[in-house]
Amino acid sequence: MYMTVLFIQYVSIFILLFESAYIFRNWHSKIHGYLLLNCTATLVNNAGVLQVMTSDNLDEAMTAQKLSYIGTVWIPFSLLLFLVELCGIRHKRNTMLLLGSLHAATYVAVMTNDWHHLYYQNIGFTKDGVHPHLTYDAGPWHHIYTMLLISYIVYGLVILFLNLLKEKNAKNRKRLRYIAASIVVQVTFYIIYLTGVTKGYNVTVLGYSISTVVMLIAIFKYDLLDTLELTHEYVVDKLSEGIIAVDTDGRVRYFNEPAKALYPQLTETPAETVEVIEQAISEGQTIEIADRIYTPCVNELEFEGDSFGSLYMLVDDTEHYKYMEQLKEQRQLADRANKAKSAFLASMSHEIRTPINAVLGMDEMILRESSERQIIGYAEDIRTAGRTLLSLINDILDFSKVEQGKMELVPTQYELGSAINDLVNMVRPRADKKGLKFEVKVDPKMPHLLYGDEIRVKQCALNLLTNAVKYTEKGSVRFEVGFEKSGEKSIKLRFTIADTGAGIREEDMEKLFSPFSRIEEGKNRSIEGTGLGMSITVQLLELMGSKLDVDSTYGKGSTFSFAVEQKVVRWAQIGDYAKRFENGGRGVRLYHELFHAPNARLLVVDDNAMNLTVFKGLLKKTRIGIDTASTGREALRLAELNEYDIFFIDHMMPDMDGVETLKRLRAMEGHEDAKCIALTANAVSGAREFYISEGFTDYLSKPVDGERLEKMIASLLPEDKLETSHAAEKKPHRTAPKVLVVDDDPVVRTAASQILGRTFDVTATATGEEALSLTNRLRPDAVLLDIGLAGMSGFEVLSRLKENPELRDIPVIFVTGEDSADAETSGFKNGAADFVKKPFAPEVLMQRTKRVVELYHLQTGLKSEVDRQQIRSERLSLEMMLALAKTVDAKDHYTNGHSNRVATYAAELARRMGKSEAEQQQIFRMGLMHDIGKIGVSEDIINKTSRLTDEEFEQIKRHTIIGSEILSSIKEMPDLAIGARSHHEKYNGSGYPDGLAGKDIPEPARIICCADCYDAMTSTRTYSNPMAQEKVRAEFIRCSGTQFDPDIAACMVRMIDDDKDYIMNEQGFTPDIWQGSGKLEELAQDESELHSGLESIKGLDTKVGEKHCGGAELYRVTLGAFADSAEEYAADIRRYVSADDRENAAIKIHSLKGAARTVGAEELGETAYQGEMFYRGRTQECPDIEAMLAELGRLAREIRDKL
Repeated sequence: MYMTVLFIQYVSIFILLFESAYIFRNWHSKIHGYLLLNCTATLVNNAGVLQVMTSDNLDEAMTAQKLSYIGTVWIPFSLLLFLVELCGIRHKRNTMLLLGSLHAATYVAVMTNDWHHLYYQNIGFTKDGVHPHLTYDAGPWHHIYTMLLISYIVYGLVILFLNLLKEKNAKNRKRLRYIAASIVVQVTFYIIYLTGVTKGYNVTVLGYSISTVVMLIAIFKYDLLDTLELTHEYVVDKLSEGIIAVDTDGRVRYFNEPAKALYPQLTETPAETVEVIEQAISEGQTIEIADRIYTPCVNELEFEGDSFGSLYMLVDDTEHYKYMEQLKEQRQLADRANKAKSAFLASMSHEIRTPINAVLGMDEMILRESSERQIIGYAEDIRTAGRTLLSLINDILDFSKVEQGKMELVPTQYELGSAINDLVNMVRPRADKKGLKFEVKVDPKMPHLLYGDEIRVKQCALNLLTNAVKYTEKGSVRFEVGFEKSGEKSIKLRFTIADTGAGIREEDMEKLFSPFSRIEEGKNRSIEGTGLGMSITVQLLELMGSKLDVDSTYGKGSTFSFAVEQKVVRWAQIGDYAKRFENGGRGVRLYHELFHAPNARLLVVDDNAMNLTVFKGLLKKTRIGIDTASTGREALRLAELNEYDIFFIDHMMPDMDGVETLKRLRAMEGHEDAKCIALTANAVSGAREFYISEGFTDYLSKPVDGERLEKMIASLLPEDKLETSHAAEKKPHRTAPKVLVVDDDPVVRTAASQILGRTFDVTATATGEEALSLTNRLRPDAVLLDIGLAGMSGFEVLSRLKENPELRDIPVIFVTGEDSADAETSGFKNGAADFVKKPFAPEVLMQRTKRVVELYHLQTGLKSEVDRQQIRSERLSLEMMLALAKTVDAKDHYTNGHSNRVATYAAELARRMGKSEAEQQQIFRMGLMHDIGKIGVSEDIINKTSRLTDEEFEQIKRHTIIGSEILSSIKEMPDLAIGARSHHEKYNGSGYPDGLAGKDIPEPARIICCADCYDAMTSTRTYSNPMAQEKVRAEFIRCSGTQFDPDIAACMVRMIDDDKDYIMNEQGFTPDIWQGSGKLEELAQDESELHSGLESIKGLDTKVGEKHCGGAELYRVTLGAFADSAEEYAADIRRYVSADDRENAAIKIHSLKGAARTVGAEELGETAYQGEMFYRGRTQECPDIEAMLAELGRLAREIRDKL
C-alpha cells in the first residue's frame, strides 16, 4: 500500500509539472495567472507531502511539512481568485488583500509554530498507518484556518452553480461543469481527510491529483485556455447578455449576437441604438423588448490604467421583475390578511376574556371559602391554567396593539429594586418547579430610583426570563442587571438572561422573531405559549430605541440581552441584592377584606349571569349591599327606585350597551354625578381614555381582580360608609403571624422580609425609635432586632420593650454580624428569645423564627387560660361580695341595692378620672364592701326613723372600724379594708374614724365618699326622701373642698349634668354608666362544651392534648392550627423525601412529631419519631411515610369537622 501511495504521489507531481508548463506557455491574462498559481502551489504541496512520506524522524517530517505549506496555504486562495475572475464577480481589492494576508499569516504561524504552538499542538511522528506521518492536535489558528477554507468551499460552489444555471451556451456550460467537478473532487477529499478515517494519509493529495486530471480534460477538450485568452470568443460572443463595445470616439466597434438579436438596426444605425441605451441608463429605466425586460448598464474599458472605450450590457431581468411583481401582489394580500387577522384577534379577545372572568372569579371564591385540601388543589390548578390562558390573550392583544401602531410608552417614576424583585418572584417558582438553578446578579452601584416605562421594561425582561425557563430542561437560568452611565441624568439599563437550554440554530434565528411561530415546533409542541413573546419584545425594544442581542450555541444554551435608556431620579445606589432573592419559607397569601360597608349599596349591570355571581362573591365578605341587573333598561328602573353609591356597568350588552345606559342614567334627575365604572373584556390600548371620554368615572378590565375591585370601591365610597374590618379581625380566622424586622442595613431588611414574608406578615424598619412605635401599634408575634443599630442600639430597644408591661412578653430575636460569645450571652441575659448570626441561611432563619413564634403563641395561650381561670375565681369572689352586700343592705329596709349603686357610681367616677380598667374593677369591689361593717351594728339603730342619740350615732360610726377589721383578714385584697374604714372621712378633716384630711385620705375612699353621698341624696332613706337633681348638684358644689375632694366633686357634677333625664338614681342607671360589673359576672363557659365530639376521633387523646395546651379552650385553638398546617407539613415532607434531602426531611418530620404530641396524637407522633430517627441516620428502619401523611390528613379532616 505504501508503494502505491508513493507511485500516485510521483504521478501527480509529473502531471502538475506538465500542466504548469502548458499554462505558463499560454499565459495572456489575469485568470491564466491565477490558474498557474494554483497549479504551482499544488505542485509544491505535493512535493512537500512526498518528503513527509519518506521521512525517518520527526525533524525530517516537520521540515518537509513546512516546505509543503509554501504551496498549501496558496491553493485555496488562488482557486478563489480563479473562480471569482472566471464568473465575473466584482470584488473589492482590499478584501482580497486582507484574505491574502490571512494566508500569509497562516504560513508564518506554521513556520514559527515551535515558539507559540498556535497552529500545531502536541506534535509527534509515527510510521503507523499507510505511510510515515506527523501526529498533532489542531491549535486555535488551525481551527480558524479550517473555518476560512470551509467558507471558501461554500462560496465557490455557490457562485459556480449560479453561473451554471444562468449560462445558456452549451459549450460554456460543459467547461463550467468540469471546473465545478474539479473543485468538488478537492472538497470531497478534503472532507474525508478532516474526518480522520485515512489513518494519517493526507488524502487531499489524491484529490489534487484527480482534480488535476479533470482540469487537463477541460484545457484540452474544451479549449479552456484558448477561450479565456480570447475575449471576443468567451467574454463576448458566448455570454448570454447583449454586449456593445464603443471606443473613445463613440463609435460602435463590436456587438455580440445577443445584442444583434435585440437591436437588428445595429448594423445600420448603431449610434442611435447606443443613444437609446444611454438615455435608459441615465433615467434609471429598464428596456422592454418582445415581452422581455432588460436592465442596461455601462462599464469603462481599461488597459494598464488607460481607458479605451465603454462596454454596454443588456441583462435579461425578466424573471426577476416578474418575481418582484408577484412578491408585491403577495405582500398586499398578506397585509390585508394580516389586518383582518389583527382585527379578528382584538375582537375575539373580548369574547374569550368574558368567560375567563367567570372561571377565575368562581375559582377565587372557591379558594377563599373552601378548606378541603383536594378541592383547593383542583382550584389552584384551575387558577394556574386560567392565568396562563389570560397571559396568552394578553400577548395577542399586545401584538395587535403594536401592529396597529397603538402601543404607547407611559414613563413613570419607579423603584428598580422593586421591579427586579417582581421579576424574580414571578420567575423563581417556575424555575424551582423544574429543578433549575436560578441565579440573580445585580450591580450594587445602580441607581435605585428611575424614570421610564417600568411595565414595558419588565414585560421585555419577563418574556425572556419565562422563555429561558420554558426551554431549559436542566441546568440553570442566569439573570443579570447592570448599567452604563449615558448622561448626567440618565443610564443605559442592561438586562442579560442566559440559560443552559437547547440553544438556537443559525438558520432558525430569523424565525425566532417571527410572530405566531416557534423554533422546532414538533420538539417544543408541549411548551405553552403563542409564539408572540419574542416578536412583542423586539418591537417593544424598538419602540424604546433599543434592540435585542442574541448569542446562542445549539445544544449548549442562549444569552439574550438588551439595554434601554432610563432617566435617573436619584443616584442613591441599589445596594447588594445577592441575598435578597434567597428562598424563604413557603406560605399562603391569605385573603382578608379591606373594609366593611354594610350601609353602602352598589348596582352591577351585566348580561352574563355568571359574571354577576362572581362579582357578588368577590365582595361577599365586605358586607356591602349589591343589586344586579341583566339589561340597561332594568338598571335604569332600579336606579329610579333606589339610591346607589356606585354603578358598575358592562360595556358589551345587547339592546342597550353600557355607554347608552350611562348616558340615560346621567340624564335622570339626581344621577348627574353618579359614580359609574365600566366593566369590559376589551382591554386594548386606549380603553381607559375611551371610557373616561364617554363619561365613566373609571373602568375595570375582565377578569376582575378582587383586590383591585375592593381598592377602587374604597376610594369611591364616602368615608362615613366605610368601616374597618375590626369585627372580622376579632373573629377566629387564619391570619399570618406578624414579625417586625429591625435593621439599619436595607439589604438585610429586604432579605429577611423576603425569607419570612411567605409565611409571616412582615413589617420592616430601620431605627430603634420606629421599632418601639411599631411594636406598640402592631403587637407583633416576634421582633427580629439588629444589635448594632445606629442611634438606639438593639440592647436599648430590648430594655425599653421590657419596661412596658404590655410589650415585655413579645419575643425578641437578636441579629448580629459579630461572632461574639459575650454579645450572645449579654443578649440572653437581657431577655432575648434567640440569637441569629448574619449572613443567615434562609432555612435557619425561618426555623428559628417559627420556633419562637410558636412558643410565644403557646405562652400566650397558657396566660389566657390562667387569666380565664383567674376571672372565674374573681367571679366567685364577686358573687360572695354581692351576697354580703345584699345582706348588709337587707338590714336597712329603706336602702335596697345601696352597696351595688355606690360601687357602680364609684367605678364610673374612676373611669371618668382616667383610671385603668383594673383600678375601676378594684374600686367597684371596695364600693360593694364599704358598708360591710354594718353587720356589727344593731338593726334597730340602723332602721330607727327618729333622731339618733349620741351613743347610737357612735355605734353607727363604728361600722367603719368593724368593716375594716372584717376585710383586713383578706390578705389578697388589702384595699377592701381601706374603702370600708375611710369612706366617711371628710376632705377638711372633720370626718371619722381617723380624722384624715385632704390627700391623706386614700383616693379610692374619697371616690367612694362622693358615690355614697350621691346615693344617699338620690334614694329613699330612713331620715329623708330623694332630693331633686338640681339640689343634689348644688350640694356637691357647696361641699366641694370641705366634705368632698374638689376634683372628684367636679367630676361628679359633670356626671350629673350628663344625666339630663335624671335616670341615675335608686331606680336604675343611665345607658352609658360603668358596665364593668357585667364582665366580672360572666359565667365561665361550660368545660364539657369545649370537647364536643373530639373524644370520638381515633388516635386523638383529648385529655393529654388539653394538659399540654394548658386548658380546653386553648386546646381547641391549637387543634385548629394543627389541622390548618397539616397540608403544609405533608407537602414539605413529600418534597424533601422525594429529593432525598435527609436533613430537611428530618427537621420537618421532627416538627410534625412535636405538633402531634402536643395535641395528643400519640400514635402519629411515634411514627414521626421513627421517621426522624431514620432520616438522621440513627436507624435503618424507615416507616411508611405516605401512610404517616395519610393519617395526618385523616386527623386534620376529622378535627375540622368537629371544630
